[in-house]
Amino acid sequence: MADPLQISLDFVATVMPADAPWWIIGSTALKLSGVEVEPRDVDVFAASGVIEAVRLKLGAAAMAPRPDAQFRSMPYFQFQPEGGLEIDFMGNLEVFSRGSWTALAIESRIIAGNIFIPSLDEQRRILHLFGRPKDLARIELIDSHKARR
Repeated sequence: MADPLQISLDFVATVMPADAPWWIIGSTALKLSGVEVEPRDVDVFAASGVIEAVRLKLGAAAMAPRPDAQFRSMPYFQFQPEGGLEIDFMGNLEVFSRGSWTALAIESRIIAGNIFIPSLDEQRRILHLFGRPKDLARIELIDSHKARR
C-alpha cells in the first residue's frame, strides 16, 4: 500500500511550477528535515499568483478566506489526491502576531527530493511566529533533533 504522505508530496511536485518559489511548511517540512513527527496534512506556501495558477490548473473551487484570528491567506484552497493526505495551498500567508499582521517570508530553500522546504532554523523561526501550543511543542522537537545530531 502506498504511503499517503508520499502520494501527496508526489502530487505537489507535479502541480507546483518549477520556475516559481514555493515551499512545504509545517509538520511535513519537519518530517522531511528528519524531525520525528507524523503529519496529518501537507501545507504548501507560495505567492498568491502561484497558488491561484495551481488552483485553476486543478479546477479546485475557490474557498472564502477562513475567519481565523491568527492566519489569513489569499487564495486558500484544499485538495486531496486519491489515497493521499489533504493538501492546504496558501497564497501570501499572513500571521497575526504581537498585535499586527505579518506576511510570512521564507529566505531559505532546501531541496528534499523533488520538494522545497525551509531550513530547519527557518522552520523554527516560522513556528515561533505562529506561536500556538502545537508550534511551540514542535520547536522542542527541533531542538531535540538538533541536539542528537
